[in-house]
Amino acid sequence: MSVHMEEKSMDLLRSRSEPYKAKKLWWVRTKEIFRLKLNQFPLVGVPAIRVMRAIKWLLLKCKWEFVTLTRTCGGKDCVDINKVCWVSPQMITYCSLQEFNVFDFKGRVLSGNWDFLQNKFEDLDIFVALKQVCIEGKSWPETIFYQRIRDRISRGEILWNCNDEHDFNQRCRDLEILYEKIRDEGYKSQRDILQSLGVYDPLKVEEEITVSIGRDGDLLFSDGAHRLSIAKLLDIQKVPIKIAVRHPKWVNFRRELYLYAKDQKDGKIYQALTHPDLLDIPAFHNCDDRYTMISKNVSANGGRLLDIGANLGYFCHRFEDEGFDCYAVEDYPTNLYFLKKLKRAENKKFNIIGQSILECSQIRNIHFSVTLALNIFHHFLKTKESYQKFIDLLENLRTEELFFEPHLTGEVQMKDAYRDYTPDEFVKFILQVSRLENAEFIGEAKDGRKLYKLY
Repeated sequence: MSVHMEEKSMDLLRSRSEPYKAKKLWWVRTKEIFRLKLNQFPLVGVPAIRVMRAIKWLLLKCKWEFVTLTRTCGGKDCVDINKVCWVSPQMITYCSLQEFNVFDFKGRVLSGNWDFLQNKFEDLDIFVALKQVCIEGKSWPETIFYQRIRDRISRGEILWNCNDEHDFNQRCRDLEILYEKIRDEGYKSQRDILQSLGVYDPLKVEEEITVSIGRDGDLLFSDGAHRLSIAKLLDIQKVPIKIAVRHPKWVNFRRELYLYAKDQKDGKIYQALTHPDLLDIPAFHNCDDRYTMISKNVSANGGRLLDIGANLGYFCHRFEDEGFDCYAVEDYPTNLYFLKKLKRAENKKFNIIGQSILECSQIRNIHFSVTLALNIFHHFLKTKESYQKFIDLLENLRTEELFFEPHLTGEVQMKDAYRDYTPDEFVKFILQVSRLENAEFIGEAKDGRKLYKLY
């Protein structure tokens, strides 16, 4: 290959790895030299690095709290009150303790205890009634819901435009028709329904299932009980929702994420988020490409899954939904803080291990069906000490399959590393050291990194 061609190839590699290059190379090199010096004295160096990272995290928290108190974040972190989110109905487990309709409360931030998790949606008598009538074959008068509404109408109340029991019976029949229509045709947004009718009603467009978001990120039912009940009973995968109210503690957490993103290169966090109210926060990687390749090639239908360097937990969120018992290993304090918060926000159950995989003895005693090592192993090549610990990890890692994404050749961060491998060399090294015997190239991510399955 000519010198000119080699230079062009290196330029291509650098452009593909742009997100991983700091804005100021001198600062990257200075930090790497400092870390290398510290690693020469492990008894002092390791604690010193941990203390510095903890101090950086505390400074970030102080900055966020100051900006949150002064409310001077600017417009980027403002909530889009008009957005429609598509979510799994199963995410809406509890009801808010105060009813909020989208017309009166749209976009409001309200404090209080309305977000306490006390009343489950599936305990509502309307959900129970629809289940009894549409699934179990009972009649409406047999349900507690029917009896409650009929008694109120008989006392002179007007509910759902029903003045008497005859009107109410027709309303109940309409609910059965709606159930059958959604079962046969699928769930449609109000906008799609109006477009199919050739009309536009700005108020009707707003009449989606409405939720409010509690302090920890819970989606709490607020309005649209009939449609949500039907969606749950039919196991609809996604439904459109509108957000009426957010708790201020949740709004502050959104702001923390935006501020964290602003501190990163190009104003983006490293990994995409999965909570429906956080999808507008920009990320380097949407991760869908890697998730799709892995899910198509994974052999196990369940079991334990280990994600080494879990970052913000994207893959644990996705694979837990697929039935895996996930373990997220992440030792960076900032990532660990957000990882725990995001796990709670979506009520996930995956295990979080807040230490370096190289120091984690408990992992060596667990057998995993699947292990993910995506853009992480090259960090263990940078010093002799970490390299030796890496070999020990590979020798003792008990996994049926390993999905491995190596770094790109020629990345600045690998300058002066103790070892540096090309992707193919890296795969051969892992096979030589670990209990795995075979390797397959399964695809290439959007940033040019290769993805391998080792088994």
